Amino acid sequence: MTPSIHNIPILCYHDIGTPGGHPLKLFCDHLDAILEMGFQTISARELTQICRGEKRPRGRQIVITFDDAHVSNWLYAVPELAKRDMCGVFFPITDFIWDGPRRTLENAPIFSKASESFRQALRNKEYSQFMTRQELASSVHDFGMEIYSHTTCHQGCFKSLTFLAPVSEGHWSAHGIYDHPADNLPTFDYGSAYAFNGFWPENQGEENLTFRRRTDAERYDFCLKDFRRSLDVIREINKADTQLICWPWGHFDKITVQAAREAGYEGAFSLDRFRNGPGTDPFYLHRIGIGRKKDAAWLKNRLRMHLTSLGATIFYKFFRKKNEDTTTTPVIWQPRTTS
Repeated sequence: MTPSIHNIPILCYHDIGTPGGHPLKLFCDHLDAILEMGFQTISARELTQICRGEKRPRGRQIVITFDDAHVSNWLYAVPELAKRDMCGVFFPITDFIWDGPRRTLENAPIFSKASESFRQALRNKEYSQFMTRQELASSVHDFGMEIYSHTTCHQGCFKSLTFLAPVSEGHWSAHGIYDHPADNLPTFDYGSAYAFNGFWPENQGEENLTFRRRTDAERYDFCLKDFRRSLDVIREINKADTQLICWPWGHFDKITVQAAREAGYEGAFSLDRFRNGPGTDPFYLHRIGIGRKKDAAWLKNRLRMHLTSLGATIFYKFFRKKNEDTTTTPVIWQPRTTS
């Protein structure tokens, strides 16, 4: 298949109007800028059809995605998109989906920082900061949005055993790595457990804590089970024939892709920047991560850079996988003593 001169940019947002999230006004300015530039939003399903050559690209097309399905996506992103006759693609973490009401600004929870929302979800199974099953279903069936998988729990792992901070001060992913994440346990450099084998705690006592590096076969089995379980939940809500997945942190490798294919997905979204269009493998869909303070002028500049296949190729940027410690023997971590 001959690649097209067209490029279809895919944008990646997270929470809207929250402490540390994308400011609501900036987000609305972005939507208006997209329309001013003559872009038409299309669904992720149509995008994959274009990539496979089943549909032709037409004019300026764009896909707008949202990772994690924070409740602010329901309260702000869905209405603002619908107001402009635009569609969005939302990637919920399926273990965080809960049965509850379709909330309004009047009865919404007080927004937490995204990091605290994840800590509470992983440590205490407190999911009120994330969209309910009813909100997700309404987004799809009442507002014409799409939802697809962002895995079951956005599982992190430790890529090395270089100490960074105790759990109380470390990255939120540690609350999903430890079975019982006591505040004084150590945290290390983190990454996606779907893309890195990682080091896993086996003896979770406070002293002589043992970590073992997972094998490729163990990671593949973990990915396959996780992806299948997440797909089952999403399919029940979106009722779609085509199912897609979004990689946590944008990280992936051949093992991740192979497991997703076997699980039944037909495409995947990363945070690599490259071209999207006819000839693109749907398992290598490239997105532009939107910084939380980037204004409309910045976005317009990026969209001009990614208007064509040539431009997207020139301004590429890959995030797929960073280095990890490949030690295979168990490692014992001992608390540091102060003199």
